Amino acid sequence: MSDHKRYLGDLIGGSLMIRESQVIADLLLKKLTIEEWNKAIVEHNILQKPSAASAKRNASTIKKRLEGLSSEFLSKLAFSGTEEATQLIFAATLINSTLLADFMRNVFTDAKRMYRESLNVDDWQHFWEERTRLYPALADMTQASVYKIAQVAFKVLADAGYLETTKSKRLMNVYLSPDVRQILITLNRDDIVRAMEP
Repeated sequence: MSDHKRYLGDLIGGSLMIRESQVIADLLLKKLTIEEWNKAIVEHNILQKPSAASAKRNASTIKKRLEGLSSEFLSKLAFSGTEEATQLIFAATLINSTLLADFMRNVFTDAKRMYRESLNVDDWQHFWEERTRLYPALADMTQASVYKIAQVAFKVLADAGYLETTKSKRLMNVYLSPDVRQILITLNRDDIVRAMEP
């Protein structure tokens, strides 16, 4: 996988999908065969999607975000209440997409520090331009893909409670659960804790 794709992660795959992520975390803990996995996703439609294609697409995105995380992380995600589950899947998304983690650590944190009320599309645009200097291949992406990535990024931040809505982009305060912080520290991901505690 090229550097810029690894940096971007599977952000374009969609927003947090909290309930679905809990279901997938539970499936991953069961260590299913490919056949059993497909049966659960397609035949049993465990994610309750309108089509097999969307079920497979969502399952694949979530699986990419959760792969490589500890069984403690997966278990906590699968069986936590909504607030902790939201923080855990947001953490997993930041681990998967260093681009979004950098946005949180740089742009979001700066906005908070400067007591700004909200973010705007220009914040993302300036950040993206700066990143294309570090990862020139990002500049080769289509305008439609770049727009979709920005949309998903703001949707993820709204789903995670860091923005009031994608429309207002008003900055909100989020307090990291001690259990979530501890799991991330155990995984040596202090960088993600910093991204989640601007």
